Amino acid sequence: MSYFIFIVLAVQTLLGAYLGWRFRWAFGGVLPPWLMAWHVFWPLVALVVMSFPLAYFSNRLLGVQLPPWLLYATAVVYGALAVGFATVLLADVLGLIARRLPFLQSACGYVRAHPHHFGLLMVGIVALQLVWGLTNARTPRETYFSPVIHKPLANGANRLRIVQISDLHVGRYSSQALMQEMVARVNRLQPDLIVVTGDVIDNAIQPYFDQDMPRILGGLKSRYGVYAIVSNHDYFGESPLRNIDAYTQSNMRVLRDEVLYLKDPGITLIGRDDMVRGSRALPPGAVPDAAGRRAPLALLAARADPATPWILLDHQPRAIDEAIAQKIDLQFSGHTHGGQFFPINLIVDRIYKNPWGLWVQGSYSLIVTCGLGTWGPPLRFPTYAEIVVADVSFQP
Repeated sequence: MSYFIFIVLAVQTLLGAYLGWRFRWAFGGVLPPWLMAWHVFWPLVALVVMSFPLAYFSNRLLGVQLPPWLLYATAVVYGALAVGFATVLLADVLGLIARRLPFLQSACGYVRAHPHHFGLLMVGIVALQLVWGLTNARTPRETYFSPVIHKPLANGANRLRIVQISDLHVGRYSSQALMQEMVARVNRLQPDLIVVTGDVIDNAIQPYFDQDMPRILGGLKSRYGVYAIVSNHDYFGESPLRNIDAYTQSNMRVLRDEVLYLKDPGITLIGRDDMVRGSRALPPGAVPDAAGRRAPLALLAARADPATPWILLDHQPRAIDEAIAQKIDLQFSGHTHGGQFFPINLIVDRIYKNPWGLWVQGSYSLIVTCGLGTWGPPLRFPTYAEIVVADVSFQP
């Protein structure tokens, strides 16, 4: 955790230094001189840039209960800084290129003479991205996939509708209305099966009950039940066991390194514990509540009937080669958020083989959802609050 805090502070310092420097260049000639004075301007920049880390860690580490609206506001500011950094940096790179092009010299001269016009343009572009991101984060949409499993169902059916939700990140400023709309949308889809692939609770468990989530999420309906798994935020929070109990109160069956055969329709669900269990990624003071690492997938696969379709639930889509080696038919994962918003999505695309969507190799299919909720800034673009609808075909 101390290493993570160091990285956050270093990134925030870089953001503040760069954006503060560009802001002074753009608006230094039009704003009051007292505001641009170093002893006033830079402390204000530091306060704005560090507002979200201070709010987050004061609540997380010191137990200071800030109002939800303040946490939300600082999270939006944090997102604006990240988007602003990427936008201004891209504009500066294009500006360097433009200076070398003779036919753009008049435009470059105009920007040098009127830097505040450039600044207003950047503010406008960032504002549009914020509106887009805030809207996407509060407007759930369904994404449809049609994976194929080359095994028959025991009940003779040839199709199964599986709805996946993930990464709700219920916390102090999450949207109760979003969760209610999600439940209504899912139920209208008339799913045969619902899978919840992790990060339902963000950190603290109390907001889950304060927002009446056991009742709201307990309203999810499907023919064969609702199944959930443990994820990294269950370990980063107060206690995995307390979170599991909360999910159970929400009518979810939690599979934790468990193999479950559903006689009707005749499929095998394999629910893995999260890969952070017993790892160095656990923050100091975290209570793993279970010794050792999670079970190897080979051990779980040995308990399953190979004649049945195998559907794996694994929060982080990292152990893809292991799933292919064990002949998993279909895997559902979350965790990545699809990068959540620009420019983080570009980084996530480089980290994961499949950061978002359907990926197929041979008889193996992997569906990674970008999730429903948000972590940190409540922004989503080009991603959106997603409900995955997998209409799975079964072909002998």
